[in-house]
Amino acid sequence: MTFLQLSRYALGATVLCFLTTTPWGRLSAEQIQLTASCKVELGAINAVCVRSSQEAVAVYGWDQPVNQVLLTHGRRDVVWRAKKAAESAEVIAPVRERDLLENVAAYWERFPVARYHDYAQQTTKVPFHAWAVKRWVKPGDKVQLSGTLFEVLETPGFTRGAVSYVAELDGKRIGFIGDLIYGDGKLLDLYSYQDAIPASQIRGYHGYGARLADLVASLDRIIAAKLDVAVPSRGPIIENPSQAAAKLRRRVQAIYHNYLSTNALHWYFKEERMRACGERVLGPDANIELMPYCKHQKTPDWIYENSTSRLILSETGGSFLLDCGSNRVIEAIQNLIKQGAVDKVEGIFVTHFHDDHTDAVTDAAKVFQCAVYATAQYSDVLEHPAAFHLPAMTANPIRNVQVMQNGASMKWHEYTFPFHFFPGQAFYHGAMLVEKEGEKPVFFIGDEFAPSGFDDYCVLNRNLLHDDQGYLLCLKKVRDAGECWLINEHIQHVFQYNSKELEYLTSRYRQRRDLINETVAWHDANYAVDEQWAALYPRSEAISASELKKIELRIANHSNALRSYKLTFNLPGNVVTSDEKSPTITVQPGNIGTASIRIKVAGNWKGPSWRVLTADIQSEGIHVRQWCDAYLTKQEAAR
Repeated sequence: MTFLQLSRYALGATVLCFLTTTPWGRLSAEQIQLTASCKVELGAINAVCVRSSQEAVAVYGWDQPVNQVLLTHGRRDVVWRAKKAAESAEVIAPVRERDLLENVAAYWERFPVARYHDYAQQTTKVPFHAWAVKRWVKPGDKVQLSGTLFEVLETPGFTRGAVSYVAELDGKRIGFIGDLIYGDGKLLDLYSYQDAIPASQIRGYHGYGARLADLVASLDRIIAAKLDVAVPSRGPIIENPSQAAAKLRRRVQAIYHNYLSTNALHWYFKEERMRACGERVLGPDANIELMPYCKHQKTPDWIYENSTSRLILSETGGSFLLDCGSNRVIEAIQNLIKQGAVDKVEGIFVTHFHDDHTDAVTDAAKVFQCAVYATAQYSDVLEHPAAFHLPAMTANPIRNVQVMQNGASMKWHEYTFPFHFFPGQAFYHGAMLVEKEGEKPVFFIGDEFAPSGFDDYCVLNRNLLHDDQGYLLCLKKVRDAGECWLINEHIQHVFQYNSKELEYLTSRYRQRRDLINETVAWHDANYAVDEQWAALYPRSEAISASELKKIELRIANHSNALRSYKLTFNLPGNVVTSDEKSPTITVQPGNIGTASIRIKVAGNWKGPSWRVLTADIQSEGIHVRQWCDAYLTKQEAAR
């Protein structure tokens, strides 16, 4: 199944793809004697042992007994490596990661509610058991451990509170830098850098690459530290850390400069705020390029505007609604009906899953007694939001969606409605072209474009980068539609790109894809922008002792070659299966593969009301542990 054939299919979480020509990219662990006192074991997560005459300290983890173990940050897919060492060793971790490591129960107890209307856009790769940390450290601390002095360096970016540890070992200045740099000036992904920019009044949802500013500052600290060698938590040992840091700084600044040049927030937030965002990453004297606004004008009078909804008015008195995010929209339309401006609402088209477009769709369909339409690729998200975790997602299921195939048309009074899968701002997104004789066609595109460029400010919406995906596919559809107006429902105008502007947007987006390919550790740039290349479906499930429930692991192969994946389902306590827990699947390039497991409750369910099922994934050059998660609760027996 390809991305364009998704129909009622869902994609899920991400796979870290570490392809390298060095032996450090191998899946099997390899031990390297870095200095007389420092041994490194390279693997899915690297492990370090620094040994004195009588004692030893580990960084990231170690499988033999040590006295202390140092953590650089608190993400679940990394700290699992320290579990064995922590059985007997004291755990030392950065204080700014305390919430991530210590308050995990509170996080997962909030998850069933917090997963909806999520505008913070932070990873769910949170541990599911609290870590007993002996000592919390902060930047500037100097920690004497087992005969070795470790300096704590402030290096946030990949996470908000990450640190690095610097030690003089056998005449070498070595930095243990976590996930700050991968290899020769690369990083692991872009979506982990999504965050708020309070100084510019930008929340996490709109904060594309916000923590790249922290990354740049952290890279400068690495350069100033004058390291001889760096050992990251993933990937090869870095033999020239200053050079790798300078190279990564240039690369991420180029990506961010490109992003700003086609940024829809220039329209919404205006130039001053965008320049402030740019200066955080690019520096105070940087040349910041912003696309000038394209042609825009007042919306035609046969289209009624209200919030993020639009109502198409027919000469017959009928109307057709696009999206409904609040009951205020329903009330406004009821007033139109009372005033005789329209007779009734005859249908609703939902462009995408975001709460400000969907929260009141079910209510509207009930009030107006009409059908709800969407394209096949995202109807499942609308009908079963609990099966997903996506940005700004509604909690309200929309039942009985009338599925329209990509390219299908519907005649409605004097209008024709061609429907489109339109995966730009979000992967699960559609659009509807409205054609009326004597009028310039209008393309209702949800949240896809603005007069200043792309609405791709939230990477976790899954903005895929290939020519037949994402915004490049949407640009082609806009070109193919010919002379038409575009409507983004957040904008009180219609607007239109000319041929030069379309070419500019296309070339800049392809340039960004090239820059991302050059910058990230993955085999393909899509892995860096698609946190849900590997995901469990459904994302939450209630299970019982009497009924087997199926959980699927869905893998999107963004690579250009056939891949085999060895998968492992990690079952939490009180959850059992009789199925194979470590299946292998093969997935064609550009396609989605699935493996499933049937689970149920066993034994006496004690402790928290929730459990977290995770999955490990191995393929050529890929080895990630506890990567994607499904949230499980116990279904109480019917009385």
